[in-house]
Amino acid sequence: MKIYERLSQVYDLDWGKFAEQYISLINQLLDERGITQARILDLACGTGTLAINFANRGHFVHGIDISPQMIEVAKSKSIGLANISFEVQDMTHFRIEEKFDIVTCTFDSINYLPDINSAKAMFYRVATALHESGLFIFDSNTDRLYTNRHKGMHKRELGGKSFVQKLNYDPIRKEATTVFEFSNGDIEVHKQRPYDLAELEPFLTDAGLRIFHMFSGFDKEPYNLESERLICVAEKETMDNSS
Repeated sequence: MKIYERLSQVYDLDWGKFAEQYISLINQLLDERGITQARILDLACGTGTLAINFANRGHFVHGIDISPQMIEVAKSKSIGLANISFEVQDMTHFRIEEKFDIVTCTFDSINYLPDINSAKAMFYRVATALHESGLFIFDSNTDRLYTNRHKGMHKRELGGKSFVQKLNYDPIRKEATTVFEFSNGDIEVHKQRPYDLAELEPFLTDAGLRIFHMFSGFDKEPYNLESERLICVAEKETMDNSS
């Protein structure tokens, strides 16, 4: 079973709470820059919670996700909104003709990229999709988070659906595995990889994306080597600054 094929049915019942904190932080960042109406591309948009919030604030939003099931949920949630659209695409190799003021990739989506070359490819696609001085906002779980937290077995029930969530992290292979075993026998296996700032920054720079905010959480505490999460805001350099 592909990732999010079954989990899409219950995703908003739990992980949607995380979205509320993220929405608050990103809206603060947009308000600080006086951005009231923008063209936003939401990579790995999932069920569209973040994208729909942007659209409700007057932005024009396009969301892509590799999961047809997640896109189906996103479309059903956004019926009646004329300033939002969704489609199935892979964030590593997405192709979109128009340019955007902001690109987002949130909820540890980058950690689904299997290796640093995939991240590099995505950063170049992001830079191509952005206007000059456009913003790229993304997050990543670090090795410390997976080491500290990604372990054990948890029995869950959401929306009347029971499942077991098994977590394991292999620090040698840098591979975090989450197995979702549903009561009807369906199984989803999610593989993630940690990415720290030291790994990502050179490839952001090569793509012409300059970091100007690095947070460790929604409280805007500065990122450091002990941080479990990286929240990064980068800006596409202008031609004058990239030479």
